[in-house]
Amino acid sequence: MIGVTGASGHLGSVIVEMLPDAEPIGRTIPEHTFEAIIHTAAPDYRDDDAVLAFRDFNSTLERHIEQYPPDVLIVTGSWWQHGIGSCRDVLYTRLKDEQMRTFPQAVHLLPYSIYGDDPRPGRGFIPQLIRAIRGEITLTGLSDQPRDFIHVTDVALAHIRALDITRGVYNVCTGSPITPEDLAHRYGVQAPLLDEHPVAYPRYVAPTLPGWDPTVDVIAHIADRI
Repeated sequence: MIGVTGASGHLGSVIVEMLPDAEPIGRTIPEHTFEAIIHTAAPDYRDDDAVLAFRDFNSTLERHIEQYPPDVLIVTGSWWQHGIGSCRDVLYTRLKDEQMRTFPQAVHLLPYSIYGDDPRPGRGFIPQLIRAIRGEITLTGLSDQPRDFIHVTDVALAHIRALDITRGVYNVCTGSPITPEDLAHRYGVQAPLLDEHPVAYPRYVAPTLPGWDPTVDVIAHIADRI
């Protein structure tokens, strides 16, 4: 049995779909041993209070693992942990750093800019861009900060692949960043530049997860939907 935290979230829900033997883990963790635990749960990065409160869940998970150690533990981090800019000073990034220290026995995955097929509040630039290209909406702003866009199904597949990987820290990325501004202008979509905080530029310090490659190209994905 594979336990998945954050199973109702953007990433966790896709992992659960792909793993027929997955068991969602809520705030109350079942008192039994899982063969593997995939820890994708995370608070809203914009809400400092939620980030601080989430430390309690990490502590609960830590105690559970001490009592019922799984064969494999996978922890979802953030590329902001290796990013350049003020993202390093955000409480959310510090939480992810703390998770790495709390779970040293884990496979730690650092996904880059995850996108899916549906817009999400405050996030999900790619599906919003697709709607703008179709003429359904007007974008209110564009970022000139490079992003490494990776589809949520590829990130989910990386987590499944990580079930067979030795512990360590691995990137889940394409290695081909592009700014939302350049991507939008490619399709003739215009909008003012955003004044963004935090500032976050991607870099690639950790190795890419071995035995895994992204299957969805963002340009092909956009073309397929317009």
